[in-house]
Amino acid sequence: MKQYFKIHGDNVVECERIASLLLAEIEPRTYKKSLMSPSTITIDLSFSYHGFDYDWHLELLPGFNKAGRARWKGDIFKPLRENGSFLDETPDAIITEIDGNQEQLLCAIEFCSALQAGNQAWQRSGRAFSTGRTGCPYLYIVDFVKYELDPKTRKRKNLRFPNAAVPYSYINFSRSSNNFVAQVYVKSESFDKEHDASLANFDEKNFADAELRRYLVKKMAHLDTEPEEAAILEKNFAVVCFLAGLANSRKNLSISEWQDVFYNKTDVVDFCVEHQRFNFHKIITQKGMHGQLGQVLQIIDKYSAGLASKDLPIGIIPANNRPDFAENLHRIYPNFDQRTIDELSDSTTNLILCLFKGFKPRGDDNRPDRGLLPLAAMLSDNDNEIMTILYGPILYRNYNLLMNNSETLANNNGLWKSILALSNYVLLDAPILGNRQVKDVEELLFTTGQKQYYTHLKAYQSKIQSHVFSSSPREYHEDDVDTGIHYLFTEVLKSICFEGMCNPPGGDWSGFSVIDQNTEKRWLSLPRVSDDIDGKRPDHIIEIFEGDNKPVLLSIESKERSADLETNVGERLKTYIEHLMGYVPNVERPNTVNSIWRRGKNIANKNSFTIISSAAYLKEYSQSISAVRNNSNCDMLFVMSPLHAGWSIEITSFTSEAKRLEQYLKRIVELSSDSSIELR
Repeated sequence: MKQYFKIHGDNVVECERIASLLLAEIEPRTYKKSLMSPSTITIDLSFSYHGFDYDWHLELLPGFNKAGRARWKGDIFKPLRENGSFLDETPDAIITEIDGNQEQLLCAIEFCSALQAGNQAWQRSGRAFSTGRTGCPYLYIVDFVKYELDPKTRKRKNLRFPNAAVPYSYINFSRSSNNFVAQVYVKSESFDKEHDASLANFDEKNFADAELRRYLVKKMAHLDTEPEEAAILEKNFAVVCFLAGLANSRKNLSISEWQDVFYNKTDVVDFCVEHQRFNFHKIITQKGMHGQLGQVLQIIDKYSAGLASKDLPIGIIPANNRPDFAENLHRIYPNFDQRTIDELSDSTTNLILCLFKGFKPRGDDNRPDRGLLPLAAMLSDNDNEIMTILYGPILYRNYNLLMNNSETLANNNGLWKSILALSNYVLLDAPILGNRQVKDVEELLFTTGQKQYYTHLKAYQSKIQSHVFSSSPREYHEDDVDTGIHYLFTEVLKSICFEGMCNPPGGDWSGFSVIDQNTEKRWLSLPRVSDDIDGKRPDHIIEIFEGDNKPVLLSIESKERSADLETNVGERLKTYIEHLMGYVPNVERPNTVNSIWRRGKNIANKNSFTIISSAAYLKEYSQSISAVRNNSNCDMLFVMSPLHAGWSIEITSFTSEAKRLEQYLKRIVELSSDSSIELR
């Protein structure tokens, strides 16, 4: 019987990445890829797996309904919200299966190619917590490792790692929620034990690419996934031990202590309270100190226990220390409400402390901190209470909403929602911005009511589902331009093209590649712009091979509307590539199947390529060709019109190299058996 699946993704890259994982696990007997709409790529395949025959139809639907748009009829996140996903955090991709008129959510996936260190390590914890608590399996795929690069030399800085408590929080939450929530470590291009001593003790057997592929296929095939889940969590824990081995054991749980917690299934909060080897100590610079915060830090030092680490901005006030902690806090802030202090004195439960700045100097949301409260919740359980202490600048309008209409504040701001939805108490000792009369605030709020309001819903239905989602969008945007460009060059023109980079909205700028003398050379951790050279990072870089001519690097800026193109963007696109190619690539590998990445050695000769700049946008919203050319200064323009099941693309070229490329592309498309793209 034919099975029908949909892969909903933030963008086409993330949809394609999941499809690639599936294809890497199976050996299709038949395979066909096509466009069923300008936005939707379909893959039909048949294969045998574990003694059974399967016939699958996959639909890739890039570009969620975000930023108030309603491009798709329906909301794939609605069944998650109905089952307890209350934070403004959504995964990168969701795999669903069609069952009659219902669409069942099978699992959610997050991809991370960013550096996993500092507060970036828990930036996505909100997504894991909010999605995982619904009962929908959640996999956080980490490219390990990523290097921070010197912005001037583009040389690697020393590796920085996340605290071991961060990956352990997924294991703990997987157990406490009775749902599969895990980090999956996969080998990045940068992983280099040969040249980096800090990776010497990392066992590459703990990369879980194979288990990830098996889990996804078996989940979709309705086979038992328990072996893969157990293996992934075990490897997840092996990474915890690796990170613990790098950390100072005087300030962090040791490997043996983590093993005690993991294998004996001990609650990590209870373990830290029982042993109390180190306290919770938050270091704040004098510049960042505010009000009575110094005295607060002193009593925290006195009455706290560290939660897995002294270095995390999360700690514990053990239950038996809560009365003394509350009393001393009241001495520092005598105006705090006595009833709230009495509640805080409760000695029946441990109190988790989260102490962080929260907001930037102008009062803007510090996005990574949205994940701190979810991290605390994933390390803890419902038997513990949480107190958040904020000392960063707060906008007066937000403070006013906090005191008078906290629900509106939570709905308007993701960080405030995280705080209010997961805290029993909120202590403010912070400057107020935007009001002449109110300059500072010292408040202790009892927010258990708000927390109960957000966390009460947790249905854990056997099936998380909604009515079948539309396969075609109701309107077209930049996401669709990117899908059309991606499909043109990777499918219709794949015999002559190599996709060096695809960076649609919601994607990442982890790197771009070129094929140079049969070697793939790759530059990583790309800057968004190069202000010193007036360069602009492209949305697409396509390498096109044209017989004896030099390969073309086609640099594309995609937009919904031509009016959104920046002035002189064409020259800036080329300058960006030329500048980056002036550095030794970070990694390289032979351009053969299953080749291994090595550290880059030689600069690619940019004179060996012809670099052509272009812009792609929807015809419906376009200006005149001359106006776009005069403003953008691009060598080529791709003006795109959606068809029923594909694209009509009008190409206009302005240079001799671009005109030659245009004719070459049209000639290859005419010879293609795929009629979904029409070049004019």
